Order: sequence, then structure tokens, then C-alpha cells
Amino acid sequence: MAVSDLIVELETAGEPDRGTDAKIALLFGWQRRVEAAGGATKSRKVFWLHPKTGENRLPAFTYSVDAALELVDLVSPKSYGGVSWATDSKGVTCTVKVSEGAYSHAATPALAICVAALKLKKSEGNLEDEANVDQ
Repeated sequence: MAVSDLIVELETAGEPDRGTDAKIALLFGWQRRVEAAGGATKSRKVFWLHPKTGENRLPAFTYSVDAALELVDLVSPKSYGGVSWATDSKGVTCTVKVSEGAYSHAATPALAICVAALKLKKSEGNLEDEANVDQ
């Protein structure tokens, strides 16, 4: 999936999605490790490792404003910004602007912050548009 496609996916999403969280994590350097467990259940356990701290968790980027801000911090540690929203007959639209980046729009503040983080990273040349973000 191209980065541009992921941005469109976030802009058109109506709610948080763990599959999208995984795609974002892969783009931002999280490592996914899978351990297979033997026995009758043949289960597996998935670990997500933070690119800088090694912490074992997959943040809920599309749900949590705090988690979405982690992405912004990875791209631009000394950033600033704002969030606004408008409600009309079509629902809620949130708008985010981070530092000197473009305005980003989505259905929730967390989704809009994720869009802004992806746009910032892409504009700084830190992200290839055709990056492989499939799970």
C-alpha cells in the first residue's frame, strides 16, 4: 500500500481501526515479531517493538490522541499545533495543523493527527510513497 493510499484511508475512516494502527506502526519503524506456540492450540503471539524504546505494545494511533501524538513526536519532536472540529449534517470533521505542515482532516482528532504525522513524514522525505505497509 502506498503512503498516499494510507493517508486517504485515514481521511475517509469513520472510526478507529487496529489494522490501520498496524499499518501506521510499520511505516514508523515498529517491528512486528510473531512467536508460534506449540501444543494442540497452535496459537501465536504477536509482539510490537517501539523503534526507539523497544517497548512492547502497539499503540492505538487511530483511537487515542496521546498515541497519535507519539507519531508526531517521532517526526518532529519540537512541534506545535492545533485541533479544531466542525459538526454539520454530514457529521464531524476534525482539522489538525502541526507546525508548518498542511491542514489535515478526518473524522476524529486522533485520525486527523495521524494524517498530519504521515504528511509531515512524507514531506520531509523520510517516507517512500510506495513503502510496503501491508501486514
